[in-house]
Amino acid sequence: MLTRPEILRRPLRLVWLALLLAASGCSTIAKREPSLLPTAYELKTGPFVVHSNEAMKSDVPAVQALEQLRGDLAKRLKGSQGEAEDKGPIEVYVLDDRSSFLHLLRFYFPELPPRRAFFLAQGDERIVYTYQGPMLEEDLRHEAAHALLRGRFGDIPLWLDEGLAEYFEVGPDDVHDRESRLAKLEADRKAGWKPDLARLEGLAEVHEMKPRDYREAWAWVDLMLSDSGPGSAVLVDYLSVPSDRRSLADRLESRGMNGESLLAHMDGRPLKLIARKPADRPDRAVRMQDRDLEIPRRLQEPRRPSFLRRLGEFLGF
Repeated sequence: MLTRPEILRRPLRLVWLALLLAASGCSTIAKREPSLLPTAYELKTGPFVVHSNEAMKSDVPAVQALEQLRGDLAKRLKGSQGEAEDKGPIEVYVLDDRSSFLHLLRFYFPELPPRRAFFLAQGDERIVYTYQGPMLEEDLRHEAAHALLRGRFGDIPLWLDEGLAEYFEVGPDDVHDRESRLAKLEADRKAGWKPDLARLEGLAEVHEMKPRDYREAWAWVDLMLSDSGPGSAVLVDYLSVPSDRRSLADRLESRGMNGESLLAHMDGRPLKLIARKPADRPDRAVRMQDRDLEIPRRLQEPRRPSFLRRLGEFLGF
């Protein structure tokens, strides 16, 4: 257990990281001593090790939420080079109630505002802190998504990390959650907001991201992982090669996906992919069917004027 003088002597680097955590609720920081953490029961499920003071079985909603999250990630982000099973451990501490959680924050994280959950990481350590409450499953999915994404793809750009966590927070198949998010974005549009992925990519610090930025990040992920365009393959390729994290906005633009595409997606309109003339390359190959382009006869021959039209012309009208 750390004494107050010891807390005050913590390295400035950890204090700085903790301040970043305060701005968003999710960040990277050193692991703290577990003296105020629940340790009575331990449940292992996949890469997660869930600690609590009340026994939790594998069929409780909180544990099922973690398992469903793993399935959702595997389904939506399939086909990457990083498909190996996450062996963990990802430590999950579920405190008894909000009061216990606030006590933990005041003792170990006095510089932080009250939050419902945190994801903390350093090196290979991945830890989720939360508490028993009405939003437990949602909080677990959001923070555990950060942990799973970090384990599979490494350090992800801030906006995309949060956008993916928002996307998987409730579940990509939850219609009501999606409608609620779209309604908020529509209000943003009426207030003058326009999507700008390049601007999102320029946000490097968590305190720079505003609620509207989280909503836009979610919308871009929702667009890319929809079934109506090539965005899923672009996203998975981008995530799978950490050494080649060039602008995702440029990659999407090259596939005809931009801010207008995002607005069309939000409105439920089909994507309008812009046809682009491919560059001439020596390895270019073209395949075509063996039939000429058939033009209907009605389009090949000029239409004969109607009887009334001919009569009018004869009478000089």
